[in-house]
Amino acid sequence: MRRWKHRRRDAGMHDAPLTPTQVQVLRRRDLVLVLWATRAFIVAAAISVLVVGLTAANFNARAYMTLVVLGFGTAIIFAIAFAATFYDRSKAAGLLVWGVSTLAVIVVCYELSAGSQAQVMLFGLAIMPFVIVSAKESALCMSLSVTSLLAFPICVIAWPPGNGSHQLTASMTQDLGAFNAIGGVLLAGGALAVLQFRLQFNRRIFEGAARYGELRATTDELTGVYNRRPVIAQLEQYAERGRANYAIALIDLDEFKEINDEHGHDCGDAMIKLVADTLTGHFRATDMVSRWGGDEFLVLMPGVRHSELEPVLERLRANIAALRLDCPGHTHRVTVSIGAAMGNLEQTPDECIAAADHALYKAKENGRNEVVTVGAAMPTAALGRS
Repeated sequence: MRRWKHRRRDAGMHDAPLTPTQVQVLRRRDLVLVLWATRAFIVAAAISVLVVGLTAANFNARAYMTLVVLGFGTAIIFAIAFAATFYDRSKAAGLLVWGVSTLAVIVVCYELSAGSQAQVMLFGLAIMPFVIVSAKESALCMSLSVTSLLAFPICVIAWPPGNGSHQLTASMTQDLGAFNAIGGVLLAGGALAVLQFRLQFNRRIFEGAARYGELRATTDELTGVYNRRPVIAQLEQYAERGRANYAIALIDLDEFKEINDEHGHDCGDAMIKLVADTLTGHFRATDMVSRWGGDEFLVLMPGVRHSELEPVLERLRANIAALRLDCPGHTHRVTVSIGAAMGNLEQTPDECIAAADHALYKAKENGRNEVVTVGAAMPTAALGRS
């Protein structure tokens, strides 16, 4: 719809309203992002435990059998979890990997002490539930996150550097500690980046949906121009400020009922949309084009002089008279009658609308396809219907 397109372009792409269909598309994209973030997490966790298992196996597989089994066993579990993400089980797979990873960090600290820096991984693991689990399950996310954070002081206090069940050489402990520290920072940074992107993405969805609801409340669904509500609100503001430098034009399609009766409402709706598009293309961006009734439009024109009003509306009348609409088996022409009135400090907005309505009635009485305007100082009571 042209009015919607104008308003969307003026607001910018990020401020554009989102229809329910567009919201569903963006939500599916969010789910895809969560899926790939979960898979990346599983792969990173599998690499980490494999490094621990390989390090223990190369140093002394018999003495560090617990770490060897932990590394290769959890890698197998993570491989199964990764495969489960292809069968709509990404949330369960991610939580499984999160739980096993948290337990693995505790076991590594028990075996090698906090000097291995495995506990640094817990900060990234504390963020991952907010990435894996839906924001609607905030209580679950918080409980899982707190569990990971509480495991950190336990590892540091219970098994400080040098007090693990087994000890690697100083160089191997240093290398493993550097790997775990870097891995922990990358895991936390990656989780935060995904979480921040999701927050901004979902904020755009919510704001776009809200703007769509606002637009639906102020816009005519058939034509895309304003409905009565925003025009009335604008006129109320003018009345509060004592502003009267505006004009109101009422535009009514001539003998429109015959089109509906003879050719159906689909053809009639197409004619109304064609006229609405002509109106939005004819008036300024500051003018408010609204559908006032079934086949009647109201245009609010701020800052227009009476000398300019009739020429503008006369050009509009001629443009609409030149329109052609092809419906099945027939080509339609349409004309409009236009009544307009200038705002007046001594009149309320309702009285200005009534004056424009009087002028419209006069245009109908004169044979239709005519423009009748009322100046600011001209009486309105004698122009037509009360």
